[in-house]
Amino acid sequence: MSALYVRNTFRTWIAEVSVDTGLAQYDTINLEQTPIEDVYLTYSFASEFHEGTFCEPGYIENGFIYLYAVAAPGTGDEEAVLALETAVPALFAKTDANMALTTYDPIEEESAGSADKDYRLMVTFSYKYSL
Repeated sequence: MSALYVRNTFRTWIAEVSVDTGLAQYDTINLEQTPIEDVYLTYSFASEFHEGTFCEPGYIENGFIYLYAVAAPGTGDEEAVLALETAVPALFAKTDANMALTTYDPIEEESAGSADKDYRLMVTFSYKYSL
């Protein structure tokens, strides 16, 4: 599980990107949401490696932030792809003294292309957090 600092920093960044780009974003981590947009962004976190003792100086955490573009069934993929192509560079440009997005992967199909409950595309960011 990613540190709270990582979570809160990314939440701030995506809120800023949402305002700047007009893309809807929802925090869906243990929160009930009812998006009204056909396409919106959401995210999840996964820590992968760490060095040092958690919450002590010198601690380093590396992990992944998964950014999803969620589209209503039957709306196709164009708006979802455009949402990620807009949000990813804007997020990657964000900086912080203790946290950095270090790389990101190409867009992936998360829902196998099916128009079930939601159609989902994903981009994986790698991050580094240090105290």
